[in-house]
Amino acid sequence: MADETPRLGLGTYDPGDEWDHTDTVEAVDERAIVHGPIAERPAAGEYDDELYHATDQGITWRWDDSSDDWVYFGGRGSDDQPVPGTSHFEETRVDAATIDAASIDAATLVHARTEKTPVWNVEAHGIEGDGSTEVGQAVHELLETVERAGGGIVYFPPGRYLLERTPLVGDDTLLMGAGRSTVFEGPRPADEEGRALLSNRGYDATGYDGASNWGVCNIRIDAPESNGIMPAHAENVRLEKIHGDGIYYHHIDVVSSKNVVVDGYWATRGGEGGSDAPVQFDNQNAETGWNSVWNGKGQRPATADDTPTKNCTLTNFEIDPENDPDYGVHIHRDGNESITISDGYITGCQHSAIRADTGDLIADLTIDRVSCIENARGISLGRVESGRRELTIDNVTIRTDDKGLAAGSGLYASGFDGAKITNVIVDGAFTNAMVFDDTDDLKLSTVTATGARHQSFRFRENVDVTLTTARAADCGTAGIYSGPGSSVAYGGVTFDDVGDEVVVDGEIREWTSSG
Repeated sequence: MADETPRLGLGTYDPGDEWDHTDTVEAVDERAIVHGPIAERPAAGEYDDELYHATDQGITWRWDDSSDDWVYFGGRGSDDQPVPGTSHFEETRVDAATIDAASIDAATLVHARTEKTPVWNVEAHGIEGDGSTEVGQAVHELLETVERAGGGIVYFPPGRYLLERTPLVGDDTLLMGAGRSTVFEGPRPADEEGRALLSNRGYDATGYDGASNWGVCNIRIDAPESNGIMPAHAENVRLEKIHGDGIYYHHIDVVSSKNVVVDGYWATRGGEGGSDAPVQFDNQNAETGWNSVWNGKGQRPATADDTPTKNCTLTNFEIDPENDPDYGVHIHRDGNESITISDGYITGCQHSAIRADTGDLIADLTIDRVSCIENARGISLGRVESGRRELTIDNVTIRTDDKGLAAGSGLYASGFDGAKITNVIVDGAFTNAMVFDDTDDLKLSTVTATGARHQSFRFRENVDVTLTTARAADCGTAGIYSGPGSSVAYGGVTFDDVGDEVVVDGEIREWTSSG
């Protein structure tokens, strides 16, 4: 998905060209940002986070009440008036051939804007984050105005914003907060809990015809009565630096969308409702009644047309919830394709750190550099006989020291045509360390299983596997178990304090293959 990685820029992007920051809309919200030469900037702002754009500098300034001074907010500067803190300024440009856009953070994007880029400060529209005034309708109407203007950056100063309805984000729009001090809450009527906190225009479209090239950055979700951010039938979305506290279902719920990147996510709680994974990759399959927005009067579901969620990434994350959710990351319903989960930490889950629904199909799932610590199970990719394709798990540690918590299998996968498991450690009193069913061309290498109550490597049935550079230690009944229809070829396998290491015709012997 290299050529389809979402950009939060307001310019155009061609995979063969540089990203053009100058190709932006020219409409400016006159109420949200005052323009003029630097000499005419007031000595003091009228309110905290007031913005002033110095046209001769190409710099936008923000009034900071705490320092009683104007501070740099954005803009590219000029040769005579560089960005504060620099001796010169070179325009930021992105060469798609050499730079991974996923590494570009929202602050870089803001600073790379031109003086023509609209910045909309919600306070200038009477939208207050006072924690008591419901502002969801006002935010929704402002986002409609921003979309008509061609998109822009919508800035939410520190505060608690009550979104009593689901505001819908349009094309080329970035919602930006001030980090944990910008809080979104979604009050909902009784029996209507769980409707989306934020979603996008075209959530009720088909395919990926909803809003595209939009994002949310630097905000905290503390909304125990609502669902979280729900891209639905959307394309090219970036959710960056999202802090997740209270929520009813999921802080992030990706529904029938593609090219969604979640980069920088921290969860302190799971859901309070019946489905309680902090992050979910979902699909609005036919006859699905969930996944809806709340317009202030009623719920409206996303279109159920079997559009798959595809080419999505969760990276740089920590899920450390204090309320013991079932799962950390939930892969839900048929149709998820090309999902990558990387560079993260998951703990405290009562079922699995990462789980896919039993029987649902998945294609091209990658889990890389993830630690699953103190969960009942690590990775559980539920039982299905066939139809799944391409599984890659690399550099993963699954460890549970709590014998009372450990249950089932540390790692379980089934139904895949092609799976590669490398550099994986499973350690804990799980029933079995690693279990596989109905999997063709499974390659296991540099894997370690310790502490399981029964089997270390259990190939339960219909598994064609090559096992190399593997170690099993302190496991109960068998180092390797090969069930009906399974074939195991292995080398470089060592056992230490394992029950019946390998049993063939009642004798312990070393296998080169078995079938």
